[in-house]
Amino acid sequence: MKRLTNKYLLFSIIAALTFACSPYQKALKSEDTMLKVRMIDTLMKKEKYGKAIALFDQVKNKYRGTDSAPDMALKYAEALYKDRTYILSANQYERFTTSHPRHPKRDMALFMAAKSHYQMSEVYSKDQRDTKIALAKLQDYINVYPDGEYVKEANVLVDELRTKLDKKAFEIARNYHHRERYIAAIESFENFILDHPGSTYQDDAHFYILDSQFEYGINSVATLVPERLELAKNYYNTFARRFPNSEYMEDANEILEKIEAYKPETEL
Repeated sequence: MKRLTNKYLLFSIIAALTFACSPYQKALKSEDTMLKVRMIDTLMKKEKYGKAIALFDQVKNKYRGTDSAPDMALKYAEALYKDRTYILSANQYERFTTSHPRHPKRDMALFMAAKSHYQMSEVYSKDQRDTKIALAKLQDYINVYPDGEYVKEANVLVDELRTKLDKKAFEIARNYHHRERYIAAIESFENFILDHPGSTYQDDAHFYILDSQFEYGINSVATLVPERLELAKNYYNTFARRFPNSEYMEDANEILEKIEAYKPETEL
Protein backbone atom coordinates (compact mmCIF):
# COMPACT_ATOMS: atom_id res chain seq x y z
CA MET A 1 0.00 0.00 0.00
CA LYS A 2 2.89 2.32 0.84
CA ARG A 3 4.53 1.54 -2.50
CA LEU A 4 1.26 2.34 -4.30
CA THR A 5 0.98 5.67 -2.48
CA ASN A 6 4.55 6.56 -3.32
CA LYS A 7 3.92 5.62 -6.94
CA TYR A 8 0.94 7.98 -7.19
CA LEU A 9 2.94 10.70 -5.46
CA LEU A 10 5.74 10.31 -7.99
CA PHE A 11 3.30 10.50 -10.87
CA SER A 12 1.76 13.67 -9.38
CA ILE A 13 5.18 15.30 -9.06
CA ILE A 14 6.10 14.38 -12.65
CA ALA A 15 2.78 15.70 -13.93
CA ALA A 16 3.21 18.94 -12.01
CA LEU A 17 6.73 19.42 -13.35
CA THR A 18 5.61 18.62 -16.88
CA PHE A 19 2.79 21.15 -16.64
CA ALA A 20 5.07 23.76 -15.11
CA CYS A 21 7.55 23.31 -17.97
CA SER A 22 4.97 23.11 -20.76
CA PRO A 23 5.39 25.41 -23.79
CA TYR A 24 2.26 27.27 -22.75
CA GLN A 25 3.57 27.93 -19.25
CA LYS A 26 6.90 29.06 -20.69
CA ALA A 27 5.14 31.48 -23.01
CA LEU A 28 2.92 32.72 -20.18
CA LYS A 29 5.93 33.52 -18.00
CA SER A 30 8.21 34.75 -20.79
CA GLU A 31 9.00 38.38 -21.60
CA ASP A 32 9.27 37.44 -25.29
CA THR A 33 6.22 38.93 -27.02
CA MET A 34 6.74 36.99 -30.25
CA LEU A 35 6.89 33.73 -28.31
CA LYS A 36 3.51 34.58 -26.80
CA VAL A 37 2.07 35.42 -30.24
CA ARG A 38 3.29 32.15 -31.72
CA MET A 39 1.77 30.27 -28.80
CA ILE A 40 -1.51 32.15 -29.33
CA ASP A 41 -1.61 30.93 -32.94
CA THR A 42 -0.92 27.39 -31.79
CA LEU A 43 -3.62 27.52 -29.14
CA MET A 44 -6.16 28.98 -31.57
CA LYS A 45 -5.53 26.10 -33.97
CA LYS A 46 -6.02 23.65 -31.10
CA GLU A 47 -9.23 25.49 -30.08
CA LYS A 48 -7.83 26.20 -26.61
CA TYR A 49 -9.33 29.67 -26.55
CA GLY A 50 -9.24 30.25 -22.80
CA LYS A 51 -5.47 29.84 -22.71
CA ALA A 52 -5.09 31.99 -25.82
CA ILE A 53 -7.09 34.75 -24.14
CA ALA A 54 -4.75 34.69 -21.15
CA LEU A 55 -1.83 35.36 -23.50
CA PHE A 56 -3.77 37.98 -25.45
CA ASP A 57 -4.30 39.88 -22.22
CA GLN A 58 -0.53 40.06 -21.81
CA VAL A 59 0.35 41.29 -25.30
CA LYS A 60 -2.64 43.17 -26.80
CA ASN A 61 -1.62 46.58 -25.45
CA LYS A 62 1.86 46.23 -26.90
CA TYR A 63 0.39 46.23 -30.41
CA ARG A 64 -1.74 49.31 -29.93
CA GLY A 65 -0.98 51.88 -32.62
CA THR A 66 1.06 49.45 -34.74
CA ASP A 67 0.30 48.04 -38.18
CA SER A 68 -0.43 44.68 -36.52
CA ALA A 69 -3.05 46.14 -34.19
CA PRO A 70 -6.12 45.45 -36.40
CA ASP A 71 -5.26 41.81 -37.01
CA MET A 72 -4.43 41.30 -33.35
CA ALA A 73 -7.71 42.91 -32.30
CA LEU A 74 -9.73 40.68 -34.64
CA LYS A 75 -7.91 37.57 -33.50
CA TYR A 76 -8.59 38.49 -29.88
CA ALA A 77 -12.28 39.07 -30.62
CA GLU A 78 -12.45 35.70 -32.36
CA ALA A 79 -10.94 33.96 -29.33
CA LEU A 80 -13.47 35.63 -27.04
CA TYR A 81 -16.36 34.64 -29.31
CA LYS A 82 -15.25 31.04 -29.66
CA ASP A 83 -14.69 30.88 -25.91
CA ARG A 84 -18.37 31.89 -25.64
CA THR A 85 -17.49 35.03 -23.74
CA TYR A 86 -20.06 36.83 -25.84
CA ILE A 87 -20.41 40.09 -23.93
CA LEU A 88 -16.65 40.63 -24.25
CA SER A 89 -16.51 39.57 -27.90
CA ALA A 90 -19.35 41.99 -28.69
CA ASN A 91 -17.44 44.81 -27.02
CA GLN A 92 -14.20 43.87 -28.76
CA TYR A 93 -15.77 43.69 -32.23
CA GLU A 94 -17.64 46.96 -31.68
CA ARG A 95 -14.45 48.64 -30.53
CA PHE A 96 -12.77 47.42 -33.71
CA THR A 97 -15.46 48.93 -35.95
CA THR A 98 -14.98 52.28 -34.23
CA SER A 99 -11.19 52.20 -34.20
CA HIS A 100 -10.81 50.96 -37.80
CA PRO A 101 -13.73 52.45 -39.79
CA ARG A 102 -12.05 51.84 -43.17
CA HIS A 103 -10.63 48.40 -42.52
CA PRO A 104 -11.70 45.81 -45.16
CA LYS A 105 -12.92 43.50 -42.41
CA ARG A 106 -15.06 46.12 -40.68
CA ASP A 107 -18.21 44.55 -42.15
CA MET A 108 -17.28 41.20 -40.63
CA ALA A 109 -16.58 42.83 -37.27
CA LEU A 110 -19.92 44.66 -37.30
CA PHE A 111 -21.72 41.43 -38.10
CA MET A 112 -19.86 39.46 -35.45
CA ALA A 113 -20.63 42.10 -32.84
CA ALA A 114 -24.31 41.62 -33.66
CA LYS A 115 -23.94 37.84 -33.68
CA SER A 116 -22.33 37.99 -30.24
CA HIS A 117 -25.48 39.68 -28.96
CA TYR A 118 -27.54 37.08 -30.81
CA GLN A 119 -25.76 34.35 -28.88
CA MET A 120 -26.81 36.01 -25.61
CA SER A 121 -30.50 35.96 -26.54
CA GLU A 122 -32.48 33.91 -24.03
CA VAL A 123 -35.29 31.43 -24.76
CA TYR A 124 -38.60 33.19 -25.42
CA SER A 125 -39.95 32.55 -21.93
CA LYS A 126 -37.16 34.61 -20.33
CA ASP A 127 -36.27 38.31 -20.50
CA GLN A 128 -35.77 39.41 -24.11
CA ARG A 129 -33.52 42.44 -23.58
CA ASP A 130 -30.59 40.80 -25.38
CA THR A 131 -32.89 39.68 -28.19
CA LYS A 132 -33.92 43.27 -28.84
CA ILE A 133 -30.32 44.48 -28.72
CA ALA A 134 -29.27 41.74 -31.16
CA LEU A 135 -32.10 42.65 -33.53
CA ALA A 136 -31.05 46.30 -33.52
CA LYS A 137 -27.39 45.39 -34.10
CA LEU A 138 -28.21 43.00 -36.94
CA GLN A 139 -30.44 45.59 -38.57
CA ASP A 140 -27.60 48.12 -38.28
CA TYR A 141 -25.33 45.71 -40.14
CA ILE A 142 -27.95 45.12 -42.88
CA ASN A 143 -28.51 48.85 -43.28
CA VAL A 144 -24.79 49.68 -43.48
CA TYR A 145 -23.87 46.72 -45.70
CA PRO A 146 -27.02 45.84 -47.72
CA ASP A 147 -24.90 43.82 -50.16
CA GLY A 148 -22.50 42.53 -47.52
CA GLU A 149 -21.12 39.03 -47.34
CA TYR A 150 -23.09 38.24 -44.17
CA VAL A 151 -26.47 39.75 -45.11
CA LYS A 152 -28.06 36.39 -45.89
CA GLU A 153 -27.10 34.97 -42.50
CA ALA A 154 -28.06 38.23 -40.78
CA ASN A 155 -31.56 38.02 -42.27
CA VAL A 156 -31.93 34.43 -41.06
CA LEU A 157 -30.95 35.50 -37.53
CA VAL A 158 -33.32 38.48 -37.69
CA ASP A 159 -36.22 36.19 -38.63
CA GLU A 160 -35.37 33.83 -35.80
CA LEU A 161 -35.21 36.62 -33.22
CA ARG A 162 -38.42 38.23 -34.43
CA THR A 163 -40.19 34.88 -34.19
CA LYS A 164 -38.93 34.60 -30.62
CA LEU A 165 -40.33 38.04 -29.75
CA ASP A 166 -43.57 37.14 -31.51
CA LYS A 167 -43.90 33.99 -29.43
CA LYS A 168 -43.11 35.87 -26.23
CA ALA A 169 -45.82 38.47 -26.87
CA PHE A 170 -48.31 35.86 -28.05
CA GLU A 171 -47.79 33.63 -25.02
CA ILE A 172 -48.30 36.58 -22.66
CA ALA A 173 -51.66 37.28 -24.29
CA ARG A 174 -52.65 33.61 -24.37
CA ASN A 175 -51.78 33.29 -20.69
CA TYR A 176 -54.38 35.98 -19.92
CA HIS A 177 -56.90 33.98 -21.94
CA HIS A 178 -56.12 30.72 -20.15
CA ARG A 179 -56.45 32.46 -16.78
CA GLU A 180 -59.86 33.76 -17.91
CA ARG A 181 -58.72 37.37 -17.74
CA TYR A 182 -60.54 38.05 -20.97
CA ILE A 183 -60.39 41.85 -21.04
CA ALA A 184 -56.61 41.79 -20.60
CA ALA A 185 -56.38 39.00 -23.19
CA ILE A 186 -58.38 40.98 -25.74
CA GLU A 187 -56.23 44.06 -25.25
CA SER A 188 -53.02 42.02 -25.47
CA PHE A 189 -54.12 40.20 -28.61
CA GLU A 190 -55.18 43.47 -30.25
CA ASN A 191 -51.76 44.95 -29.47
CA PHE A 192 -50.09 41.81 -30.76
CA ILE A 193 -51.97 42.00 -34.06
CA LEU A 194 -50.88 45.61 -34.54
CA ASP A 195 -47.29 45.21 -33.35
CA HIS A 196 -46.48 41.90 -35.09
CA PRO A 197 -48.11 42.17 -38.54
CA GLY A 198 -45.88 39.58 -40.21
CA SER A 199 -46.02 37.01 -37.41
CA THR A 200 -46.91 33.39 -38.04
CA TYR A 201 -49.11 33.70 -34.93
CA GLN A 202 -51.51 36.16 -36.57
CA ASP A 203 -54.29 33.60 -37.14
CA ASP A 204 -53.79 32.26 -33.60
CA ALA A 205 -54.16 35.78 -32.21
CA HIS A 206 -57.28 36.51 -34.24
CA PHE A 207 -58.89 33.25 -33.11
CA TYR A 208 -58.04 33.78 -29.45
CA ILE A 209 -59.37 37.33 -29.50
CA LEU A 210 -62.62 35.91 -30.90
CA ASP A 211 -62.74 33.22 -28.24
CA SER A 212 -61.87 35.70 -25.47
CA GLN A 213 -64.61 38.10 -26.57
CA PHE A 214 -67.14 35.25 -26.77
CA GLU A 215 -66.28 33.97 -23.28
CA TYR A 216 -66.30 37.50 -21.91
CA GLY A 217 -69.66 38.19 -23.53
CA ILE A 218 -71.49 34.97 -22.68
CA ASN A 219 -70.46 35.26 -19.04
CA SER A 220 -71.53 38.89 -18.69
CA VAL A 221 -74.67 40.10 -16.97
CA ALA A 222 -77.69 39.37 -19.16
CA THR A 223 -78.23 42.93 -20.34
CA LEU A 224 -74.70 43.18 -21.71
CA VAL A 225 -74.49 39.79 -23.38
CA PRO A 226 -76.07 40.71 -26.77
CA GLU A 227 -73.80 43.65 -27.56
CA ARG A 228 -70.70 41.76 -26.43
CA LEU A 229 -71.60 38.74 -28.52
CA GLU A 230 -72.19 41.06 -31.46
CA LEU A 231 -68.63 42.28 -31.08
CA ALA A 232 -67.47 38.66 -30.94
CA LYS A 233 -69.33 38.10 -34.21
CA ASN A 234 -67.40 40.98 -35.74
CA TYR A 235 -64.17 39.33 -34.62
CA TYR A 236 -65.38 36.11 -36.24
CA ASN A 237 -66.03 37.88 -39.55
CA THR A 238 -62.54 39.38 -39.52
CA PHE A 239 -60.99 36.03 -38.69
CA ALA A 240 -62.95 34.13 -41.35
CA ARG A 241 -62.14 36.72 -44.00
CA ARG A 242 -58.43 36.82 -43.28
CA PHE A 243 -57.80 33.17 -42.45
CA PRO A 244 -60.38 30.99 -44.25
CA ASN A 245 -58.02 28.00 -44.22
CA SER A 246 -56.88 28.32 -40.63
CA GLU A 247 -56.64 25.25 -38.43
CA TYR A 248 -58.94 27.12 -36.04
CA MET A 249 -61.74 27.56 -38.59
CA GLU A 250 -63.82 24.66 -37.28
CA ASP A 251 -63.59 25.96 -33.70
CA ALA A 252 -64.42 29.46 -34.89
CA ASN A 253 -67.54 28.16 -36.70
CA GLU A 254 -68.66 26.45 -33.50
CA ILE A 255 -68.35 29.75 -31.63
CA LEU A 256 -70.39 31.48 -34.35
CA GLU A 257 -73.11 28.83 -34.00
CA LYS A 258 -73.25 29.48 -30.25
CA ILE A 259 -73.47 33.23 -30.83
CA GLU A 260 -76.32 32.86 -33.31
CA ALA A 261 -78.10 30.34 -31.08
CA TYR A 262 -78.04 32.68 -28.08
CA LYS A 263 -81.47 34.00 -27.02
CA PRO A 264 -81.79 36.87 -24.56
CA GLU A 265 -83.55 35.95 -21.33
CA THR A 266 -86.52 38.15 -22.27
CA GLU A 267 -87.18 35.90 -25.26
CA LEU A 268 -87.00 32.63 -23.27
